[in-house]
Amino acid sequence: MLASLFVWASPAGAAGSLRCGSRLVSEGDRAADLLAACGEPAFRDAWGQAQPGGNILADTEEWTYNFGPHQLLRVLRLRNGRIVGIDSDGYGFYEPANRRCDSGALVPGLSKFRLLTRCGEPLTRKSFGLLRPLGPRGRPLPPAYRHAYEAVYREEWVYNFGSRYLMRILTLEDGRIVDVENGGRGFD
Repeated sequence: MLASLFVWASPAGAAGSLRCGSRLVSEGDRAADLLAACGEPAFRDAWGQAQPGGNILADTEEWTYNFGPHQLLRVLRLRNGRIVGIDSDGYGFYEPANRRCDSGALVPGLSKFRLLTRCGEPLTRKSFGLLRPLGPRGRPLPPAYRHAYEAVYREEWVYNFGSRYLMRILTLEDGRIVDVENGGRGFD
């Protein structure tokens, strides 16, 4: 039955929708509709979006569907139980994927799903939300947007590759690596 899901699960032609077998889900549909159509995702990531004053604006989840190496990974963003975005993230793969985790595998833009599949859980992780001014970096915003902010979910993950290597400190924002730094000497 799982093999038939791989055969029938494919991106729909229209943007903002996903076809799984004979079922189609689109932006605005409920999480329950998505589960009924496509089943459980390969990976779920959840966080809250903060707003000024410390209140939580919306519960956000990112679900990743891996339909194998001949189809694109499908990444669905949900807020408060509804689909708000459907994207792709390169071609999928058969699990378990080849665990080749070295400094060359840790690059900006890599998704949390691919990172966990390649490297497993980090040695440590911490997370926090932040508000960043909205708009293009380095350019002034029009007056109407000068006090507009976007909520960002930031995480710091540390990987230890053993005493022969430096530890790697990764900064992730909204489920993607944005920065990779060297840490102190690793340990066995």
